[in-house]
Amino acid sequence: MNELISLILALVLLTILISIVMRISYKEEEKIRVQHNIFGYMFMIYLIIALAEVVGFPSISEWRRLSGLNEAIFNPNINLIPFNDGFDISGILNIIFFMPFGFLLPTLWKKYRSFLNTLSYGIIFSFIIEIGQLFTKNRATDINDLIMNTLGTIIGWIIFNSLRKVFKKLTRKTVVDTKDFESKIIKLEPYLYVFIAIISVFII
Repeated sequence: MNELISLILALVLLTILISIVMRISYKEEEKIRVQHNIFGYMFMIYLIIALAEVVGFPSISEWRRLSGLNEAIFNPNINLIPFNDGFDISGILNIIFFMPFGFLLPTLWKKYRSFLNTLSYGIIFSFIIEIGQLFTKNRATDINDLIMNTLGTIIGWIIFNSLRKVFKKLTRKTVVDTKDFESKIIKLEPYLYVFIAIISVFII
Protein backbone atom coordinates (compact mmCIF):
# COMPACT_ATOMS: atom_id res chain seq x y z
CA MET A 1 0.00 0.00 0.00
CA ASN A 2 2.80 2.43 0.90
CA GLU A 3 4.48 1.70 -2.43
CA LEU A 4 1.29 2.62 -4.31
CA ILE A 5 0.96 5.87 -2.36
CA SER A 6 4.60 6.68 -3.10
CA LEU A 7 4.01 6.04 -6.81
CA ILE A 8 0.90 8.24 -6.92
CA LEU A 9 2.69 11.05 -5.07
CA ALA A 10 5.69 10.81 -7.40
CA LEU A 11 3.51 10.93 -10.51
CA VAL A 12 1.61 13.95 -9.19
CA LEU A 13 4.86 15.80 -8.41
CA LEU A 14 6.26 14.79 -11.79
CA THR A 15 3.16 16.13 -13.55
CA ILE A 16 3.68 19.46 -11.79
CA LEU A 17 7.35 19.47 -12.82
CA ILE A 18 6.48 18.63 -16.43
CA SER A 19 3.89 21.43 -16.51
CA ILE A 20 6.49 23.92 -15.30
CA VAL A 21 9.12 22.63 -17.73
CA MET A 22 6.72 22.77 -20.69
CA ARG A 23 5.69 26.33 -19.86
CA ILE A 24 9.33 27.41 -19.62
CA SER A 25 10.18 25.66 -22.90
CA TYR A 26 7.42 27.57 -24.71
CA LYS A 27 8.72 30.85 -23.31
CA GLU A 28 12.25 30.02 -24.42
CA GLU A 29 10.90 28.85 -27.80
CA GLU A 30 12.58 25.46 -27.48
CA LYS A 31 10.27 22.52 -28.12
CA ILE A 32 10.09 19.55 -25.77
CA ARG A 33 8.14 16.75 -27.43
CA VAL A 34 5.46 14.66 -25.77
CA GLN A 35 7.62 11.54 -26.26
CA HIS A 36 10.11 12.97 -23.76
CA ASN A 37 7.39 13.26 -21.13
CA ILE A 38 6.02 9.77 -21.83
CA PHE A 39 9.45 8.25 -21.29
CA GLY A 40 9.82 10.56 -18.28
CA TYR A 41 6.80 8.92 -16.65
CA MET A 42 8.30 5.51 -17.44
CA PHE A 43 11.54 6.60 -15.78
CA MET A 44 9.69 7.76 -12.66
CA ILE A 45 7.73 4.50 -12.39
CA TYR A 46 11.00 2.60 -12.68
CA LEU A 47 12.65 4.74 -9.98
CA ILE A 48 9.79 4.20 -7.51
CA ILE A 49 9.76 0.44 -8.11
CA ALA A 50 13.55 0.31 -7.75
CA LEU A 51 13.60 2.33 -4.51
CA ALA A 52 10.48 1.00 -2.80
CA GLU A 53 10.37 -2.63 -3.94
CA VAL A 54 13.86 -3.66 -5.00
CA VAL A 55 16.47 -1.92 -2.84
CA GLY A 56 14.29 -1.14 0.18
CA PHE A 57 15.05 2.57 0.59
CA PRO A 58 14.23 3.85 4.11
CA SER A 59 10.91 5.53 4.83
CA ILE A 60 9.34 7.43 7.70
CA SER A 61 6.68 4.72 8.13
CA GLU A 62 9.41 2.10 8.53
CA TRP A 63 11.18 4.28 11.10
CA ARG A 64 7.91 4.63 13.04
CA ARG A 65 7.50 0.86 13.04
CA LEU A 66 11.05 0.33 14.30
CA SER A 67 10.62 2.99 17.00
CA GLY A 68 7.41 1.29 18.15
CA LEU A 69 9.39 -1.93 18.56
CA ASN A 70 12.18 -0.06 20.39
CA GLU A 71 14.61 -0.97 17.63
CA ALA A 72 17.35 1.25 16.23
CA ILE A 73 16.82 3.24 13.05
CA PHE A 74 20.52 3.29 12.23
CA ASN A 75 21.67 -0.26 11.47
CA PRO A 76 25.12 -0.22 9.85
CA ASN A 77 25.62 -3.60 8.20
CA ILE A 78 28.56 -2.84 5.92
CA ASN A 79 30.67 -4.94 3.57
CA LEU A 80 33.62 -3.17 1.95
CA ILE A 81 35.38 -6.28 0.59
CA PRO A 82 34.35 -7.05 -3.01
CA PHE A 83 32.95 -10.55 -3.57
CA ASN A 84 34.00 -11.69 -0.09
CA ASP A 85 31.22 -14.29 -0.12
CA GLY A 86 31.43 -15.06 -3.82
CA PHE A 87 28.89 -14.13 -6.49
CA ASP A 88 25.20 -14.96 -6.06
CA ILE A 89 21.84 -14.34 -7.73
CA SER A 90 21.40 -10.98 -5.98
CA GLY A 91 24.32 -9.62 -7.97
CA ILE A 92 22.64 -10.61 -11.24
CA LEU A 93 19.37 -9.04 -10.07
CA ASN A 94 21.17 -5.79 -9.24
CA ILE A 95 22.60 -5.71 -12.76
CA ILE A 96 19.16 -6.31 -14.30
CA PHE A 97 17.40 -3.72 -12.15
CA PHE A 98 19.93 -0.99 -12.97
CA MET A 99 19.92 -1.57 -16.73
CA PRO A 100 16.83 0.66 -17.22
CA PHE A 101 18.68 3.48 -15.43
CA GLY A 102 21.54 3.34 -17.93
CA PHE A 103 19.07 2.98 -20.81
CA LEU A 104 16.60 5.74 -19.94
CA LEU A 105 19.09 8.46 -19.01
CA PRO A 106 20.45 8.82 -22.58
CA THR A 107 16.95 8.30 -23.94
CA LEU A 108 15.74 11.38 -22.08
CA TRP A 109 18.75 13.71 -21.92
CA LYS A 110 21.45 14.34 -24.49
CA LYS A 111 24.20 14.88 -21.91
CA TYR A 112 23.87 11.23 -20.87
CA ARG A 113 24.69 10.02 -24.35
CA SER A 114 28.17 10.56 -23.00
CA PHE A 115 29.34 7.33 -21.36
CA LEU A 116 31.15 9.11 -18.52
CA ASN A 117 28.11 11.23 -17.60
CA THR A 118 25.89 8.15 -17.42
CA LEU A 119 28.51 6.20 -15.49
CA SER A 120 28.94 9.04 -12.99
CA TYR A 121 25.20 9.39 -12.38
CA GLY A 122 24.83 5.63 -12.02
CA ILE A 123 27.54 5.56 -9.36
CA ILE A 124 26.02 8.55 -7.53
CA PHE A 125 22.51 7.05 -7.55
CA SER A 126 23.81 3.69 -6.36
CA PHE A 127 25.86 5.39 -3.63
CA ILE A 128 22.76 7.24 -2.40
CA ILE A 129 20.94 3.91 -2.18
CA GLU A 130 23.77 2.26 -0.25
CA ILE A 131 23.93 5.16 2.22
CA GLY A 132 20.16 4.95 2.65
CA GLN A 133 20.41 1.27 3.53
CA LEU A 134 22.37 2.19 6.64
CA PHE A 135 19.00 3.34 7.98
CA THR A 136 17.07 0.15 7.24
CA LYS A 137 16.60 -2.93 9.38
CA ASN A 138 17.25 -5.82 7.02
CA ARG A 139 19.46 -4.33 4.31
CA ALA A 140 23.23 -4.15 3.98
CA THR A 141 25.48 -1.44 2.57
CA ASP A 142 27.54 -3.61 0.25
CA ILE A 143 30.37 -2.71 -2.12
CA ASN A 144 29.20 -5.62 -4.31
CA ASP A 145 25.86 -3.88 -4.82
CA LEU A 146 27.63 -0.68 -5.84
CA ILE A 147 29.72 -2.61 -8.38
CA MET A 148 26.79 -4.59 -9.79
CA ASN A 149 24.51 -1.53 -9.95
CA THR A 150 27.18 0.36 -11.85
CA LEU A 151 27.67 -2.58 -14.21
CA GLY A 152 23.92 -2.63 -14.85
CA THR A 153 24.02 1.08 -15.68
CA ILE A 154 26.86 0.47 -18.15
CA ILE A 155 25.00 -2.40 -19.84
CA GLY A 156 21.86 -0.27 -20.11
CA TRP A 157 23.87 2.50 -21.79
CA ILE A 158 25.40 0.00 -24.21
CA ILE A 159 21.94 -1.38 -25.09
CA PHE A 160 20.67 2.15 -25.76
CA ASN A 161 23.55 2.87 -28.10
CA SER A 162 23.03 -0.47 -29.84
CA LEU A 163 19.37 0.38 -30.52
CA ARG A 164 19.86 4.09 -31.13
CA LYS A 165 20.35 3.82 -34.90
CA VAL A 166 17.43 1.41 -35.25
CA PHE A 167 15.05 3.81 -33.48
CA LYS A 168 16.72 6.98 -34.74
CA LYS A 169 13.51 9.01 -35.18
CA LEU A 170 12.16 8.06 -31.76
CA THR A 171 15.39 8.86 -29.92
CA ARG A 172 15.42 12.29 -31.54
CA LYS A 173 11.93 12.96 -30.18
CA THR A 174 12.56 11.69 -26.65
CA VAL A 175 15.82 13.53 -25.99
CA VAL A 176 16.25 17.00 -24.49
CA ASP A 177 19.50 18.92 -24.65
CA THR A 178 19.54 20.88 -21.38
CA LYS A 179 22.27 23.13 -22.81
CA ASP A 180 19.66 24.65 -25.15
CA PHE A 181 17.80 26.14 -22.19
CA GLU A 182 18.60 29.01 -19.86
CA SER A 183 16.23 27.80 -17.14
CA LYS A 184 17.94 26.11 -14.20
CA ILE A 185 14.86 23.96 -13.64
CA ILE A 186 15.26 22.36 -17.06
CA LYS A 187 19.01 22.02 -16.60
CA LEU A 188 18.36 20.24 -13.30
CA GLU A 189 15.56 18.04 -14.67
CA PRO A 190 17.56 14.75 -14.55
CA TYR A 191 18.33 15.32 -10.87
CA LEU A 192 14.81 16.47 -10.00
CA TYR A 193 13.42 13.14 -11.23
CA VAL A 194 15.58 11.22 -8.76
CA PHE A 195 14.89 13.76 -6.00
CA ILE A 196 11.13 13.41 -6.47
CA ALA A 197 11.40 9.61 -6.38
CA ILE A 198 13.50 9.60 -3.20
CA ILE A 199 11.23 12.06 -1.40
CA SER A 200 8.09 10.20 -2.47
CA VAL A 201 9.42 6.92 -1.05
CA PHE A 202 10.92 8.43 2.09
CA ILE A 203 8.01 10.50 3.41
CA ILE A 204 5.38 7.75 3.15
